[in-house]
Amino acid sequence: MLLFLDTEYTGFGQLRPKLISVALVAEDGRREFYVELTDTWMLDDCTAFVKREVLPLLDGSRMSRAEARAELHAWLAHAPRLVKVACDSETDWHLLLDLLGTPLPANLADHYYDLRPLVDTTIYDQTVAAYYQTDAREHHALVDARAYRRGWLAWMDVRKERGDGP
Repeated sequence: MLLFLDTEYTGFGQLRPKLISVALVAEDGRREFYVELTDTWMLDDCTAFVKREVLPLLDGSRMSRAEARAELHAWLAHAPRLVKVACDSETDWHLLLDLLGTPLPANLADHYYDLRPLVDTTIYDQTVAAYYQTDAREHHALVDARAYRRGWLAWMDVRKERGDGP
């Protein structure tokens, strides 16, 4: 099962970005995980873009890094089977791994499914854009993870219609 991941962090291009929020949405849409971290970043760490576009959207469950790690491990432990993260950013993947710490959950694949090649497909791009018409909070980790899931599902549907299979 894929878990669609998005994170928000202190700034693109920073040598060591700091995690602000993380979201995972299960492929079947039945399970979601979202948390905002309270002790991993400070306002001065954030770029102007993050201050303007990301921070105003924060509205969820706030936890310390230790609490978020425990909650995330528990959430993954209740996943129905082996899970693989799907994301469009290596940074997101590394921030997730850092939050999880070691050892990693036994049911988590050791590499991620890269969504970047799908971004350039018309169906994925249009479906993600359409999702933001229903929830305009782009740059909110949970909203973005939901949008990526929708885009992937639409892309998979087109492949099945063409006979390319899953």
